[in-house]
Amino acid sequence: MSPMRVRPLDAPFGAEVFGVDPDAIDDDTSCALQAAFDEYGLLVLRDVEVSYTTQQLFVEMLVGEDLSSSSPDLELLPSAYVSNREEGAISASGLILFHTDGMWSTDPFKLVSLYAVQVDEGAAPTRFAGMATGWETLPDELRARAEHLHVVQCQGTSRGMQAADEKLTIDPKASGVSRVTPLVLPHPRTGRPVLYVSEQQTREVVELPGPEGLELLDALLSHLYEPRNMFVHEWRD
Repeated sequence: MSPMRVRPLDAPFGAEVFGVDPDAIDDDTSCALQAAFDEYGLLVLRDVEVSYTTQQLFVEMLVGEDLSSSSPDLELLPSAYVSNREEGAISASGLILFHTDGMWSTDPFKLVSLYAVQVDEGAAPTRFAGMATGWETLPDELRARAEHLHVVQCQGTSRGMQAADEKLTIDPKASGVSRVTPLVLPHPRTGRPVLYVSEQQTREVVELPGPEGLELLDALLSHLYEPRNMFVHEWRD
């Protein structure tokens, strides 16, 4: 295999990685991948076949810790399919609002890895919004209003319901668990500020209850999901 190469995507964040065999990563490659992940926030690897075990080890390598020791539910992840064919899939069909997995949890996901098993022609893409670039490009007026506030993150779909149609996917297992987080969080490894809100899970601003807080959230989300702050990933097997 050729030496590892990292090429920035045609997007405000993210990079495609070439020349990596996930089953054979040495220490130098591991360090280089961690550095690329920290810099770009999203990595794309095309045309690689991996087992679930390899995928899990790859995630642990990027995070830099053994996740199985701190996450007893990790054994359940092999059945976490996004599918309209697999029984028990987490999303059978329909639109899923923008979200960050586990932001409502006291132990939120440190990284999410998605792997395409079978992709039919015309399959919907996945749209990624950059929370770090979203904060960096936030207008000064919005930044001043938002930087010291806190928000309620809620499991399930808490916003956007009024505008949603029958194609919106609702998680039937969501129990409404919530927690309060800063609206702006530092990246755990780089310290880079992250605009920590999402369309699906951020319910309200703690310090600004009512219409004023909702207006601010709408403005932040509109900025975060602008096309210029987006990467659209087209799936293939």
